[in-house]
Amino acid sequence: MTFPLFKKVGTIERIFLLAALLIVGLIISLIISVAIVFLKDSVSELGILRISQICSQILTFVLPPLLYACLVKEKPMLSLSFRKAPILFFIIGFVMMYAINPLNAIFTEWNTELRLPESMAHLEKMMKDMQESATQITEKMLNVSNISGLIINLIMIAGLAAFGEELLFRSLLQPFLIKICKNVHIGIFLASAIFSFIHFEFYGFLPRLVLGLLLGYMFYYSKSIWVPMLMHFTNNATAVVVYYFNNKGITNIDVENFGETNIFYTLLSIVVMVALFWITIRISSKQNKENQ
Repeated sequence: MTFPLFKKVGTIERIFLLAALLIVGLIISLIISVAIVFLKDSVSELGILRISQICSQILTFVLPPLLYACLVKEKPMLSLSFRKAPILFFIIGFVMMYAINPLNAIFTEWNTELRLPESMAHLEKMMKDMQESATQITEKMLNVSNISGLIINLIMIAGLAAFGEELLFRSLLQPFLIKICKNVHIGIFLASAIFSFIHFEFYGFLPRLVLGLLLGYMFYYSKSIWVPMLMHFTNNATAVVVYYFNNKGITNIDVENFGETNIFYTLLSIVVMVALFWITIRISSKQNKENQ
């Protein structure tokens, strides 16, 4: 097979092609989700949720970017930034996902205290209902105490989510928005905002936006999609493991308020994050000079 299958495709056509792939994937995943509901007598509620989640991740986030790259790019995997990066980027990214928590706790608190005007009370109630529904579904999937359930959650909630969402939002959307806006920071911000919005958890929009920015900048400086994928996996896997240990009775961590802290740890978080970003930029600059 030779790439690309579609040659000389313009920007507008590429947008429509990617949108079509995403919509088709979403429709198929919804059809599967509806179909398995009729199997509720032979499949448990948890099993139905797992199948729906896995189908949604694969058909909506994993396959569309891969298919898109194969259809319009000469070197599909390279175009998606599947390239090596210095090991230090991975170490920094891993540490960042924990160092950001005290600072991000402030954004979480701000977000939960946001209130819409009285005239938008109906919209606010709808947003809260959606948030509660999403939280309940997530907790049902995370409420496991056996090793097989832990492995499934690590694959489903951490692995597939990290792989698929980073492909779509960082490999494809972020470079496109940077090119359209002709500004790196605006492009990264817009990609992060869309990334946060698409989860439809409006009272977690700000902290997820911050994480999106962190992933976006690390992708920009490392030029490797593996770096934000590892960071995304680390973030999700931490929640999965904490829930598992809580269910086993090994720990008793309040996952909802995880990262809640005082001013000292917040200031420490800021200092550490600034230092890590400074190191990241220095490594990136050195790497660019070597490549030239």
